[in-house]
Amino acid sequence: MKKEKGILYVLLIGGMAIIVFLGLNYFMLIKERNAMSKQLQFLEKEVDSYKAELDAEQKEFTQKVSQMLAEKESLQKDLVNIRGKFEETRALLADVKKDMDVLKADNKVLSEKASGLEIKLSDLNEEKVELQRRLSSLKELRKAIKEASQKEYNRIREERKLRTQALSNTGNRGYLVKEGKPTTNPKYIIRVIPAKTGSQ
Repeated sequence: MKKEKGILYVLLIGGMAIIVFLGLNYFMLIKERNAMSKQLQFLEKEVDSYKAELDAEQKEFTQKVSQMLAEKESLQKDLVNIRGKFEETRALLADVKKDMDVLKADNKVLSEKASGLEIKLSDLNEEKVELQRRLSSLKELRKAIKEASQKEYNRIREERKLRTQALSNTGNRGYLVKEGKPTTNPKYIIRVIPAKTGSQ
């Protein structure tokens, strides 16, 4: 009987020990499950956060792609416009170059004319200075008048000489008729018309 009670105590103690062990294990399992559950929730939040961030980045990336496509299209249009303006500018440049060539030629002619005018102006200035110098005194003035009168006299004399020589070459030299032809050219023609006679 005592032996049976001893076995019963042993079994009871062993059962209690097993129950305590199992209880501790259960408690540890519950604690570990709670910890894993919290960790799982944290991980789920992290995944949701990463997912939201990824969605935001995807949306931003899509917006950037759309913006870049729009900018690309705008740049292509600007490029077409720039090409058109470039062609216009090149044509305008060609016209300007032609105009410059013409202006260079005109400028050369004008420069030559200007050089000639400068020479003439220099000569005129020299003549002006000379005239002012000569006319600065009465004596020089009289001398200038005398020289001018002498030049005019010589000119008239030379003209008379040339006129006389011309008349000598083409005139009648005192002949009224030479070689059977009259040498004079009468300015008036005199006709004698006899009077009409008759009874009425």
